[in-house]
Order: sequence, then C-alpha cells, then structure tokens
Amino acid sequence: MTTWSDITVAPGTLVKGVWRGGVYRIERLLGEGANGRVYLVRKGNTPYALKMGFDPLDHQMEVNALLSLSRQSASWRRFFRESDDAELDGRRIPFFVMKYIDGVNIREFLKRKGSMDWIYVIGHNLLSRLAELHKHGWIYADMKLENILVYGYAGVELIDYCGLTAKGRAVKQFTELYDRGTWNAGDRVAEDSYDLFAFAVLMLAATDQTRKLHSFQHMLPQNRTVDMLLEMARENPHTARLYGWFKQALEGTFVSSQQALALWRKLVLDRNMRGPRDTGIAAPWLKVCFAASIMLCVGTVCYFWLA
Repeated sequence: MTTWSDITVAPGTLVKGVWRGGVYRIERLLGEGANGRVYLVRKGNTPYALKMGFDPLDHQMEVNALLSLSRQSASWRRFFRESDDAELDGRRIPFFVMKYIDGVNIREFLKRKGSMDWIYVIGHNLLSRLAELHKHGWIYADMKLENILVYGYAGVELIDYCGLTAKGRAVKQFTELYDRGTWNAGDRVAEDSYDLFAFAVLMLAATDQTRKLHSFQHMLPQNRTVDMLLEMARENPHTARLYGWFKQALEGTFVSSQQALALWRKLVLDRNMRGPRDTGIAAPWLKVCFAASIMLCVGTVCYFWLA
C-alpha cells in the first residue's frame, strides 16, 4: 500500500492540482481515518473539505462512486467538486475536493440543544438522506457516529464515502459495531436493510447515556445477538417510543428505506404514541421542527437543481 502518513501538511500549505491546476490553502485538519486525511481548505474565500487518500486504488474507487452519484442526484450534484493529484514533499498524492459542512457530531448537537427529542428530527433527516442514496442504487455501508455531521436546523450530512457500494454487491468497508454480520443478523450484502440496521444501531449509540452499547464492543461477535439490541431499544426511553420501528430495522423486515422513513415520520408525529416504558413524546415543538427540516431539505434540492 502506498502511504504518506509520515508527511506533515501544515496550515498555510498550498495544494496545487497537477492536472487541473486548482490551488487550495490548507487551514486545518478536520479528521483522519484508515483511508486518508480530510482538511479544511480555502480556494479564494470559499471553504471546502479536501481529502488526501493513503491508497490510490481505494481513493479512486471513492472518487468514481461520488462522480457517479453526483450525476444521478440533485443534492449530491455540488457535493463533489473535483479530483486531482498534488506534489508534496517529493511525493504524488491523490486528493479530491468536496463541499465543506460546518457541523458537529450527533452527540455534540444534542448536548448543545439540551434536549434529546432532537434525535427524532435528526433521525428523520438522516433516513431521508439514506433513502435518496438507495433510490439511486447505492448503499452507504459504513454507518457510524464519526461519519455523520449535523448542522443548522438539524440538517444531516454523510461525510465519508469510502464504504459506498452499488446495490447487490458485497459490502467492502464497515465498522464492526454497526455491521449486522457481527450481530448474526444477516449477510454483508449492499441492500437497504443493511444500512437500516446500521442506522438503528447508530440511533442507539447516540442516545445511549449508560454506555451499554459500548460494553458490547468487547464481546466476541459470535456472542452478540439482535435480542441484546432490542432490549436496549426497549429500555432506552428515547428509543422505546419507536420500539416497533427498531424491531423492524434490526430484524430486517422493512421492504425499503422509503417504507422505514414513512413509518419513522408517522410514529414521531403521532401524539398518542406510546412505548413499552413511555408516556409518549410530549415536546409541542416537534411538529414545527419536522416541518422546518422538511422545508429545508426541499429548498436544498431545489437550489441544486436550479444552480
């Protein structure tokens, strides 16, 4: 594997594309994973996120998937900007540039808002994002808290597309805790139900104030079962309200992500909803949040189509 993990790219460094000539000034490191590093950069006064890949083959596969998606979907049309190579410290490093999302992870967003009820709006918007991805024939696959940013009025964006896989193929990248295969709940095949299982685990992780899910990470995969997750969903007051939804997602009985999204919306907006240990969602502002977030999503799609 070609790697440049020993290279330091300091703030102020200019990254210039060898082939297209785009020039970006590094501001700071946003994050680092197994596949590369992501930096906040500027081209003129406009901020972008620039990802440098450790492995050229893996990097090009991610670029190809994003290019294909950007041609299919309005809301991804301007997410991906360009790809190129740069010469840094005598080495040629592949990079691509994407939209910069000024957001925080789900837990930090909930902490700042001071109410766990925001999880229902976040969940709705994330499911909407997944449903659109699935409609165009792609599965996100590597769902985890670190790969989700929340911004503005509970807007949600997926920020790492290394696991993006065409439907019907074998999942190529996953995180064990969110992978249904390690919970003995199904195969690693790219289909709607794979992402919905991971989404359910992600919602449990985001609202798990007892860190019970964290303790499961130390168990051998063969000892994990879906019943453990269902028990968590039943006992957690924030997920118990949607226990029926979690049961379908974790057991893989949803026909599609569109069906899952519709049920999530219906259950959250049902004022008479009750969970096994719950008296229903009492937040009177929840419908307003839903209406505002849906209008924001529609406005974003219209902007991308008209831009």
